[in-house]
Amino acid sequence: MNIVKRTLAIAAILLTSFSVSATLINVGGVQWDPDESIDFKGITASLYQEIDAGTGEISGYGRITSLNDNLGGDICPGCELTYNFGGFTPNALPDGNAISYMGGWMKFWVDYSIEVANPNAISSMTFETTGDGDLGLGDGPENELWLELEGHEFTGVNTTFLGISVGAIFPPITPSLLLGAGYFDVVGGLAMGNFDTNTIITADSPEEGNADISFTSTFTTFPSAYTATGAATFKGNSIPEPTSLAIFALGLIALAIGVRNKRV
Repeated sequence: MNIVKRTLAIAAILLTSFSVSATLINVGGVQWDPDESIDFKGITASLYQEIDAGTGEISGYGRITSLNDNLGGDICPGCELTYNFGGFTPNALPDGNAISYMGGWMKFWVDYSIEVANPNAISSMTFETTGDGDLGLGDGPENELWLELEGHEFTGVNTTFLGISVGAIFPPITPSLLLGAGYFDVVGGLAMGNFDTNTIITADSPEEGNADISFTSTFTTFPSAYTATGAATFKGNSIPEPTSLAIFALGLIALAIGVRNKRV
């Protein structure tokens, strides 16, 4: 009976620790609460995008300024979460005010040196500081790859991203507003195990399968004919890390019940 009691006590402690730790997930210093109404929602207050004048490929970068309504230092105490993207090439000529793209990638990085002084100022960011952080100056450790994404096809014809301009085709004529939307699959990074969930239903093409992350962008400022700045939001569903601990605790409970039943 003492063995049964000890086993149940251990299982209770494990389940208690699971219920506490499940309220906050921390991966590589980045933390968020999976119990929010939207499991994982990231917001970028300032996003930069540019279009290659020759190929039409879009690329850019930004910094995560909010995760599940938590701001600033609450996201990554002592560090910052940045990202850059590229490889999106036009599928065809613009269809009205819409341009579809294929391919593409996005990479999120944990930076422990906090090189971006002002998270809301694009002028303080570059592709290097929001990427791997390797400036070639021997100035400290490189950033750590937190999440790696690839474009997920939707609406058919290899489309992974869709841009819609309001007022004019972009470029070469600057629009008054530029919108973007796309889907991604998780393929690597520290947090891969938390976001490889295939739970985001893509628009119009269920036969393509579910994606892991959705991404939307809104651009309202255009410094030049081929550059734009704005904001962005991405959404996904995360898997709490302590799940295996809870399963182990439940296994201990089942074992204790089995031992007790045999003795009875």
